[in-house]
Parts: sequence; structure tokens; C-alpha cells
Amino acid sequence: MSAADAGSGGVPDRGPAVFAVTTATLVLASVFVAARLYTRLGIVRNISWDDYFIVLAWFLAFGLSFTIDLGATKGLGRYDADIVADDWNDLRRCEYVFSIIYNPALMATKTSILIFYLRLSRNTQQVLRFASWVVLGVVNVAGTVLTLLNIFQCRPVQAAFDRYSGDANCIPLLTEFICSAPVNIVTDLAILALPLPVLTGMRIPYRQKIILVLTFTLGIFVTIVDVVRIYYLQQAITAVSPGVSNNLEATFGDQANFAWNASLSLMWSAVEVNVGIACACIPTLKPLFVRILPAMIIDPDGTLRKGSDTEKQPSDSSRMSHTARGPMLGPVLEPQEAQPAQRRASHSQGSSDSQITALDFLTTPDMTGPAGPTSPTFVPRTSITMTSADNSVYFGFVNMKRPKSMIRTSARDSFKYCTVVTILFVLWGFSYGLLNTLNNVIATVADMTVAQTLGLTSMYFGAGYFFGPLIVGEWILRHDEHRRTKKSNGMPSIGGFKATFMLGLCIYGTGTIMFWPSAVLTSFAGFMISSFIVGFGLAVLETAANPFLALCGPMDYAEMRLLLAQGVQAVATVVAGVLAQKVFFTQIGGSVKTDSATLLDVQWTYLAITLLCVLLALFFYYMPLPEVTDAEMENSTRWLPVDPKKRSVGGLELRTWTLSLAVLAQWCYVAGQEIMSIFFRGLLTPDNSGDTATNRDDHPAELSVSISDYLLIGHTAFAISRFFTAYLAYLSPTHPKVPQPRTVLTICTGLTIVSAILVAALRPKNNPNLLAIPAILFFFSEGPMWPLIFALGLRGQGKHTKCASAWITMGASGPAFWPFVIYGIKQAGRDYQIAFIVVPALLVIMSMFSLFLDLKRDARSLVDARVGAEEQLRIIASGNEELDLHNVILRRRRTGSIATEHPPNFVKRLSMTLGKGLGHLRRNSGNSEPATTEHHEVKRYSPG
Repeated sequence: MSAADAGSGGVPDRGPAVFAVTTATLVLASVFVAARLYTRLGIVRNISWDDYFIVLAWFLAFGLSFTIDLGATKGLGRYDADIVADDWNDLRRCEYVFSIIYNPALMATKTSILIFYLRLSRNTQQVLRFASWVVLGVVNVAGTVLTLLNIFQCRPVQAAFDRYSGDANCIPLLTEFICSAPVNIVTDLAILALPLPVLTGMRIPYRQKIILVLTFTLGIFVTIVDVVRIYYLQQAITAVSPGVSNNLEATFGDQANFAWNASLSLMWSAVEVNVGIACACIPTLKPLFVRILPAMIIDPDGTLRKGSDTEKQPSDSSRMSHTARGPMLGPVLEPQEAQPAQRRASHSQGSSDSQITALDFLTTPDMTGPAGPTSPTFVPRTSITMTSADNSVYFGFVNMKRPKSMIRTSARDSFKYCTVVTILFVLWGFSYGLLNTLNNVIATVADMTVAQTLGLTSMYFGAGYFFGPLIVGEWILRHDEHRRTKKSNGMPSIGGFKATFMLGLCIYGTGTIMFWPSAVLTSFAGFMISSFIVGFGLAVLETAANPFLALCGPMDYAEMRLLLAQGVQAVATVVAGVLAQKVFFTQIGGSVKTDSATLLDVQWTYLAITLLCVLLALFFYYMPLPEVTDAEMENSTRWLPVDPKKRSVGGLELRTWTLSLAVLAQWCYVAGQEIMSIFFRGLLTPDNSGDTATNRDDHPAELSVSISDYLLIGHTAFAISRFFTAYLAYLSPTHPKVPQPRTVLTICTGLTIVSAILVAALRPKNNPNLLAIPAILFFFSEGPMWPLIFALGLRGQGKHTKCASAWITMGASGPAFWPFVIYGIKQAGRDYQIAFIVVPALLVIMSMFSLFLDLKRDARSLVDARVGAEEQLRIIASGNEELDLHNVILRRRRTGSIATEHPPNFVKRLSMTLGKGLGHLRRNSGNSEPATTEHHEVKRYSPG
């Protein structure tokens, strides 16, 4: 017990500290609300809906703080044994009122902020308005549900605030508080991030832009306070049962020593509400700042400081006139000393060089009400309409060169952009490695059956990867394509690779933070929902990230780029597995007792991942990334030595066959990969008793190292094989003796089938460690398959490339079904090795894709297409110039046709010689010109 916890007479008492902190933050909030009301009523003389809601929030905050302060005088902060008997009823009523008021106070505060955002984004940022409405709906729906849950926390309700002598059933209040924490964190982060794109895109002086951004990011303190509150909530519930209680004599919250355990978390709840109200008021105090601190925008001589006087101009001043993202809203406060004629002249010009100061912008929009006799005059400033230059974008505070089209990106630029996107691969590699271990821990803690454990994997891959790419990923990735045929009314397009990255990160971050309530309640349904949302978000990310790496840069090295990024992802999986086994869940295994508190140890990692997702989404918003249109992709197929639309087997197009077989191969491959990961323990356990959920023994005596360590070795071999194959893909365009990517895929498929058969057939009785050798070989040989299938499947898809990416990503949904087949065979009385024969069967089906590429001449020409260095430079420098394009098409298709055919026989060589002689005679006689002949030949071979 610390000195701060000791009250008078040595009785532990946190009440005085709770009272002091709660009262101080309430005073702070009251000062800011009073300043806001004075500004809006006394200076601006206009009040709006966000002001009404902030006043409502203050009344609720006052009631919240008052109940905590009153409770602190009645025993809040003491152990149950130290609370005076006469204070029990008052204390329970204070705690009950607090539990009801807390969520409405947060709702009113956040609603006020979001209404301000809606007016801030009027006529400018459609995305901000849509996102604000979504967050507003989440805030109010979740807040209403939680409020009703708190009101009816006990059955009957009287048992929540009075000593009820009959039968009662109550929800543990601390558990409910921490379960609602993800909603608060997600909405806090959304409110913090939403206005930043608009604020940083404003064309205002540099110093004032910093003031503007800092003003709106003060809300980070609310998020910090919420995290501290959650920490104390976690500390409070670790010593009590999270289950529902029916104790007839239970104290409030259905948990013993609730007044002591919950005191600090209740205090931080009041701090969260009060600080949130203060931060919400700051952006509206600009007119008050003008009167109190005029030197910030007015020079000592009393003249208004213009933006041009303080602005830091970029080196290229011509770019600055094109940096605004859209028109700036809101009337501005003009000083009374300004001459009306000068203002009219200024507004009549409508010049794009006019400035709007940051503190002018902090005056909320719609302040155009009637002015009183002593009020300052409000004159609306003409909107600043600017167009974006074709070669520059506005990156926060500076200008950056707009990237080229993705398919015309040089090798140097490609390295820069692909390195940035590889961060996403690190993110989901880490997530996969953590979830791979976490699922087994969840199964142990919650005493799940094997079928329930398989359900978590099924939701992650089967549901998330099945619905994510097709419903959301492809729609967002191609949304800008739909808008190209419609009038955008000056609004920026919201589709493409960048938008897909941002949306996928937001969905993924929401899924990771939802792990918190699931861990607290050890709820199987909660874990299922969290796994689904995480898989859904990652599937949306992969829908854009994989084709981005395959398309961004020289065509010849698409496989190399994707293999390198997937290799980094595999390394992140290994690192996450090591952290999970050696840091987070060290107490799992053997006879060590495990409970739900074990899962709480990893929740801070998930919080860090959520924060990282928000930061990455903002980073990708500002980072200028290249895009590509469907038309450009369709035109790029003309560089291939064979027409992808050429009819092939069964009358289907060649690219239709490659895509269909790629999706099937991906579906079978991911199913086999997950079967090995899920049932790895059962395969290595000699007596086949190592079920994924029921067996805690991680290191049987028969094995030299633990099963988890063997799995880490397998994942390491998996990562090494991807880097090794990436090196081969780097050499293959310039070294004829190095196997092509399609050949490497065939070799890897064959090795995987052989190793899978060995895993199913070997029965080493004396040394079961021998079975780990083919298992690790299986991991090594399967490593390059996903990126190779993806890159080869996209080749030649043209205008269907983005849609093809969604379908190939959907192929990862194979684990939705096949692990249950393995488990069914085990339940039928067979061991896991017998059941594992399903894996080589799946891989044989998968081999149809690589065999089609190897045996079908047109498919081989399609995926082996190579563009020389000179031709690549032409693509980058001059784009698709018609003359050069036709020459290259003619040369490539002649070369590809000759290379793939058998050497001509004597009769054919003779006819070719005669044909050349006749052509020579025609040219000498002037009957035909080479250019014309070549033009017709090109038209005959060109697609479309």
C-alpha cells in the first residue's frame, strides 16, 4: 500500500485523491465551456447545434463528477470492510448514477465535435462528411446500447442501487466497462484523424497551419487518458471473476471491494469526460484569442497581418498556386477598422492568391447571423478554388512530385514505392504469427473443442478472405474507374490503391481492438467476430498490395518484387511467433494453470497495432503513390508476345484460363498450408494425442525440441525459400539458364507433394524427430507458391487486372472447409498422418496451374514475356508511342513465335527463301513499301 492510498488512522483510502483530481478537471472543463459560451454569445453572437451539445455534455459531466465526489465522501476508494454501514446506500446510488451518466456524457461530447466536422466539411470533403456520419452513428448507437445496459445491469433494477433481499442477477460492471473500451478508443482515434487531411490541405501560412493542426490534435490527450483508464480497469478486474454473479448480498458491480478496485478507473473516467469537453471547446475560441492575444495575427502597429507576410514559400512558387485540395469554407472575422471598399475590392477579385488565416478558420462555419450594434462585421470570403497540377501533389506542408503511372515507373522509383507498401506486409505477417499462437492459447484458456478452434481459422480465412476481396476490396480498388465516366463536381476520386490501403487498415485496426472484450469475457463468439474482422481487413489490404507490387516497376521483375515483400512478411511471422511463445504466453504448457488474465497480457500489443494502423492510414493518405487505369493495363497487354484474348481450350480466352487455374491453385495451396500449421502438433506427436485445443504438453519427451520451436523452424525455412526464389526471379530475365518463375512454381509444387506424402507415410518408431524433416521441407517448398501464383495469374489480364486480383486473393479462403475434413477423418478413428493424405491430393489439383503454364505454348509465351532494357526505357520515357509500339509488338511476337516452335524443316525453309526473294523483287519494282507491309502485319497480330 502506497502512502497515497493511506487515509486517516492508517485506513487505506483513495477517496481524497479521487475527489481532488475529479474536481480539478471539472473546473478546467467549466472554464473552457464558459469561454466558449462567451465567445459565441458575446463576440460572435451566433450559436449552433455543436454548442448545444457541448452544454449538454457539461451538465452530464457535472453530474458525473458530482456523484464521484459525493461517493468519495461516502467510502469510494476504501475496502468494503472500512466503509461505514450508514454510507452504503448513498455510495451504491452514487456508483449507479455514475454508471448511467458516463456514456451519455461521452456521446454528447463526441456528437458536438462531429457536428462541427460536418459543417467544416460542407461543400469540400465528401469523404470527411461520410466518415463523420459513420462515426456519429457508431458513437450514438454504441452509447445508447451501453447506457441501457448500465440502467438494467441488474434484474430487478432495484438491486443495482439498493440492498435487495430477493433473488437478483447482476452484470459485473468493471467487466462491462473494459468491454466497451474498444468503442471509445476507435471513435477517439477516428475523431482525432478525420480533420487532418482537410487541415493540412489548406493553403495557409506555414506557422498558422502548425497552430491549426496542433489545435485539432489536442484530442490525443483524451485517448491517452482513456488508455490510462483502461489500465486501471484491467488492474481492477484481474483479481475478481468476470462472470455473471447471483450473490444475494453482493456489493455494487457484483464484485467484492468494488469501491476500492474501481475508484481510480472511475476517477480517470471523469478525467476523460472533462478533458474531452475542454479539447472540444478549443477550436471555437478564435475570436476570444483575437481579443486576448492579438499579436498572433495583428502586427504591433495594429494592422491585420496578411498570410503572405508570414508564409514560408516553397522553392517553386508556381506550385503553391495549385496546392489546395478544394475550396475553403466559412466566413471570416474582419476587423472593424478595415475599409468596406477595400474588402469589396478584395472579394471581387476572386484571386487564387488570397489567404485565409488559421485563426480565422478556427471560427466555426455558419457564423453569419445578424450582428448587433456593437458586434464586429462578418463578411464571407470568396472561396478559393484551385486545381491540382498534373505533376505535383500537396504533401501536408510541402509539395511533392506526382508519381508516374504505375506501369511506367522506373526501377528506382519502383523501389521507393514498393518499400513503402511492404510495410503492410510486415503488419499482416506480424498479425498472422501472433494469431497462429493466440488461437491455441485461446482454446486452452476457454477450454474450446478442436472444432471450435478450427472455427477461428475458418472465420479468419474462410469468411474474411472470401467476402473481403469480392465485396469491398475490388469495389474500392476500381471505384475511381467508375467515377472516370461520371462528373465528379470537382470532388477528388476516392478509389484506387491508396484508398484500398486506408480502408483495409481501418477495418483491420477495428478487428484487433475488438480482441479486448473477447479476451476479458473469454467469449467464443467475440473471438469469432474479431477473427472475421481481422481477416476481412487483411484481405482488403492484400487485394491492393499484391497487384501494386506486381505492377509497379519493370514488367520483368514482377515476381521478384512480390517474392521479396512476401519474404519480409514471413520474417514478421517468425518474429511474432517468437514474441508470442517467449514473451506473451510463457506460462502456457505443462501443468501451469492458465486463465483469462493470460490473454490480457497481449491486449496492449493489439492496442499498439491499432494505433499503427491509424498512423499508416494517415501516412498513405499523404504519400503520393502511383495509380493505373484499366485502359492503361489493357494497352500494356500489347507488349506481350501473345494475345491474352486468344481463344484457347474450350473456346475460352487464354487469360480466362490462367486466372481460373490461378484461383483454384491458390485455394488448394492455402488450404494445405493451414492444415500443416493447424495440425502440426498432432503430426509430430507419436501417439497422435496432440490435438490443437486439448493438449498442453508442448515438449513431449520423444522430441529433441518443443513442437512450437519446430514450428518456428518451419516458418523460418518458409521465409528463406521466398528470398531464395526472389533471387532466381531477379536473374531469370537476363540469364537464360536460370529457370523461369513458372518452372520454379512447378518444382516447388513437386517438392511439396513429395514432402507431404512423406509426412503422411513415414512411421519412425524409434526417433519421431525424423518426421520433422519432411515437415520442414514442406514449409520450405511451399514458401514461394503464393507470390508466384499471384504474379503469374495477373499476367495478361489487362483491364481485368484489379478484378483478377480480388479473385486470386479470395482463393485464400480454402481453409474454411478442408481443416474440418482432416478433423472428421481423425474423429472417424484414423490418425492425423492418414488424414494428411488430403494435402498431397490438394496439391495435385493445384499443379494443374503450373502444368498448364509449362505445357501450353501460348500460356508459356504469355508468362515468360520479357521486355528488354531499351524497350523498358521507351515505356518510361515516351509511353505508348504508336510507331515504336508496333515495331516492338512485331519484333516480340515474331521472336516469341519462332522461339516456341520447332525448327522449320527443309520444305518450310525453302518456301521462306522463295518468299523473301519474291518480296525483294516487289520492292525493287516499287509495288509495295516495307512500312505498309509491316503495318498490315502488325494489325493482324495486334489484339483488338
